[in-house]
Amino acid sequence: MARLPDCCSDEAAGFTSCCGPYGRSLRRGSWRSASAPGSPPDTATLLPGAPTLTGPGLPPVGKAQQADLSRTSRVSSTSRRTTGRSLPEARYGAPLRSRLFHRPRLHSVAHAESKRVTWLELFYDLVFVAAFIQLGLGLGHHPTGAGVATFLAVFMPLWVAWTGFTFFENRFAVDDFVQRLLVFGQMFTVGAMGLAASEAMEGHPHAFSGAAAIGQLFVVLMYVRSWLQVPESRAYSLYWGGVFLLAAVAWGVGAFTPHAWTYGLWVVAALIILSAPLSKGSRQMSDEWPIDIEHLSERYGLLTIIVLGESFVKVLGGIADHEGGMDHYALACVVLTITCCLWWIYFDDIGGSKIRVANGGWIVWFFGHLPLQMGLVALGVALGHAAFFDLHAPAPDADRWLLAGSMACVFISVAIVDSVTERRQAELSDAARVSARAFTGVLLLLVAAAGSAMSGATFLVVVMALCIGQVVFDLMMAPFETAQHDAAAERSVAELDRERVRDGNGERPPRRDVREVLRRGAPSRLRRDLYSYLMEGSWMRLFVVLLFLYLATNLLFAGLYLLEPGSIDGSRPNDFGDAFFFSVQTMATIGYGAMSPGTLYGDVVVTAEAGVGILGVAVATGVMFAKASRPGTSILFSEPLVVSRMNGVPTLRFRAGNARGNEVVEGRISVTAIMIFVTDEGQHLRKLVDLPLVRSRTPMFSLSWTVMHPIDDQSPLRDCDLSDLGGRIFSFVVSFTGYDGTLAQTIHARHIYYPEDVRVGERFVDVISQLDDGRMLIDFTRFHDTEVVPGEASSIRDALETEELTAESEEAEAEDESDGD
Repeated sequence: MARLPDCCSDEAAGFTSCCGPYGRSLRRGSWRSASAPGSPPDTATLLPGAPTLTGPGLPPVGKAQQADLSRTSRVSSTSRRTTGRSLPEARYGAPLRSRLFHRPRLHSVAHAESKRVTWLELFYDLVFVAAFIQLGLGLGHHPTGAGVATFLAVFMPLWVAWTGFTFFENRFAVDDFVQRLLVFGQMFTVGAMGLAASEAMEGHPHAFSGAAAIGQLFVVLMYVRSWLQVPESRAYSLYWGGVFLLAAVAWGVGAFTPHAWTYGLWVVAALIILSAPLSKGSRQMSDEWPIDIEHLSERYGLLTIIVLGESFVKVLGGIADHEGGMDHYALACVVLTITCCLWWIYFDDIGGSKIRVANGGWIVWFFGHLPLQMGLVALGVALGHAAFFDLHAPAPDADRWLLAGSMACVFISVAIVDSVTERRQAELSDAARVSARAFTGVLLLLVAAAGSAMSGATFLVVVMALCIGQVVFDLMMAPFETAQHDAAAERSVAELDRERVRDGNGERPPRRDVREVLRRGAPSRLRRDLYSYLMEGSWMRLFVVLLFLYLATNLLFAGLYLLEPGSIDGSRPNDFGDAFFFSVQTMATIGYGAMSPGTLYGDVVVTAEAGVGILGVAVATGVMFAKASRPGTSILFSEPLVVSRMNGVPTLRFRAGNARGNEVVEGRISVTAIMIFVTDEGQHLRKLVDLPLVRSRTPMFSLSWTVMHPIDDQSPLRDCDLSDLGGRIFSFVVSFTGYDGTLAQTIHARHIYYPEDVRVGERFVDVISQLDDGRMLIDFTRFHDTEVVPGEASSIRDALETEELTAESEEAEAEDESDGD
């Protein structure tokens, strides 16, 4: 392409026309001034072949523009049909396409292209959520077992229709007039399905079945178009077009059959579509053209957040329609808290995880979202009813089971999805979060069974506590996340060291403890397990975890006791409090005698709980003993390192003190310098060099110990500039080991010094003195204090420079002698 005039911007190079004093971007359609107001049009700056703009208020078309227009108009319509591109695109190769009709393009992550959710997809999701609302209203009127079964049968065609369009959009990039008509047509059928959902819940499924069939036919037409216009995708389009055609036929036939046959055909149609990804041919095509997991997860996430938002709105709308007191507002707060917790769990857990694509992981992820979103839609109905529970009476059985059952479905589905994902920046292994989600789901089912023995307030508080516990667990498991705004600021250690060595840049990042290192992308199998997590954490963390497990286990067994009335003798009938405290007594083997097992079922549960209690006490005792018995040290290291002369030799010194004052024998200490090297090839190295010490062992260590390293000809520090060690030394690592006579164990201590801690020409002040009665006194208040030795700093630097020059001279003389030989 010829060089554009200087007046044309980069946007002009992207095919922006400049017509006189006005410019119009073909991508955005925005007008902008290209010259000063009132100035004549500058025809010299017109892009060759730019579209000519005329009309009221626009400057007249110049001759240059007219000539260019006549040349453009002579482009044959045949070439236009052959290339399928607009005039500017045919001439310049710009990424412009007709809004009326253009070819679909097969999209795959193999092309290294990113695909974002479009406005049309968002509009499509909102229509589906409207259908979900209508379906939820039907479930709200029939919250029974039969009603739930009908809800599942009706929800399946809706979800399959949404999934069919979502996968087509994931595979193909097309957004013209024809595609929008197809999408709008399917949206109309979805609206019809929503209107017919209530009739289907009443036992009249024919209208819904016919609308579902028509909706699938629109997806079939999309694949027919891709088969015709995208040759490389014909095998894929033929397969999935045939799958949705068979399902549409099944749903269509179901619109004219007896009700029993209709529901059977629905099952057949759903199985046809849901089993299609499992076939060998489908998996081979997925390997050849990998799906865009990022786009797919974003689509499912958007549908989830809209469904959760619909539940939120439904609760607020119900409260607004009914006048109530503080009880209703308190219930609304509990219900909304549950909704927020579920949002947190999905978008911080599933949304913050990476799908394991290998071994069909995305298929499990995909199937796990079916019960997940089904449970969320049902949960929205249950939460709307929960906002009007009687706080002092047991919740209605149907509403109680609907709430706890839908939440259990959500948590178990999250566990299924978590089993094929890897959580980013997690401290614990992924198996821990899978177990936590599944355990909570089972516990919710038991809470539903035991809810008849609770007041409505107690039931909701227990459910809310379980949700909050999952959020707390999520924070404990993944306390860090990758900061997007800091990603660009990350600099490699090699780059920083090269600057310090070659450019003399002594700037250092803020000092942090090595235990604060963040580990990004560590494999799940190599992360910490629960035992190491508790051992490395604080005592508060241990107590919180044990308390939560203790309460959750007793809640679990209390629910088991309530499954059979009369299983506990001496308790009030169907009373949750008595069942819970009987579980506490059984687990602790207290046995007051007031309550005891009353049936064979009660004996079996007591036997199981006794075993769990014995094992739980043993594990808790072991962890607490192991944590309490870990040897702790009280070795204090001086804050600075000093360099001063010792017997005429510059000596690096620091001191260590036994702050506890107990008997430590056979103490050994080592000092390692982490030195920075950059090879001639630019490779960065950090080399660990042991510094020889005047004395590295002491038979008894009860007061203080001054550790010394002479900087002589044998010292690794002999060539270092003591005034600027940052260019050669990263840090000094001090390691101490000794035998503690009080603990009868070997103890360890570690300390790290950095170049800025070195003080040249200073020495430590005396901290040990003797009292009148003969006892020794060590003053730790002055343990880090130093004093300047007059003239010592310059003397040491001169001496080291002299030694360096002498060494260089000797090396030069040795080279001259070798050259002479």
